[in-house]
Amino acid sequence: MYEFNDNELGKIVVKPHARAKRIIARKTNGHIQLTIPQDLSLKKISEALDEMRPKLLNFTAPEPLKINEDTVIETFSFTARLSRTNLMQNVQMKLKDNELTVFLPLDFDLKTEHAQHIVKEMIKAGLRHKAKHVLPRKTMAFAQKFNLQVSNVKINKSVSRWGSCSGKKNINFSLYLLLLPEKYIDYVVLHELAHTVEMNHSEKFWKLLSGFCGEDAKKLSQEIKKNTPEVYSLLVS
Repeated sequence: MYEFNDNELGKIVVKPHARAKRIIARKTNGHIQLTIPQDLSLKKISEALDEMRPKLLNFTAPEPLKINEDTVIETFSFTARLSRTNLMQNVQMKLKDNELTVFLPLDFDLKTEHAQHIVKEMIKAGLRHKAKHVLPRKTMAFAQKFNLQVSNVKINKSVSRWGSCSGKKNINFSLYLLLLPEKYIDYVVLHELAHTVEMNHSEKFWKLLSGFCGEDAKKLSQEIKKNTPEVYSLLVS
């Protein structure tokens, strides 16, 4: 993989791929990525780029989801809202019981990328705080119910998986898990607990997990994939 800069198109990342039959262009993370057949000459790449240039110049990345002043974020443990105030000069948050409020100064421009980052990080901090209380407690309660052994439960900010379990029975959960309904949170917790017994995804594993869940575990797994809430995309964007 290598990259170069084009005067009109900006940063170009070139990724040779053994199975590529033709050049495929896509815009990602603010730059253009070209997936090309291996051993394609620079001359051929340059010719293809010039041919695709009109189309590439019109590439527009999808507008990222943004938090606005009317946004209400429902999580398993709290509801998050924004509130304008003339009592503060900096953005601050308050998490009390089941309410998280992000206080914005009157002159705070919520539309900027930096402002969005600040507000999202505060909401994520609330998720992490609640996850550290909710998820270990749920895990140990289920472990006791099914007579399972767990070494440790930790919270991370993974966006690639809801949870994981090591061979030493250490379980990790993504703080974003609290964005799911409780039924699916329980499924993920039980999924990782099942891995303390079966470290693979064999039929034996799914049978064990279905017994824990009291219903078809594979069906629940598919339901989660199809019903990830929009707020997840909002916070990780």
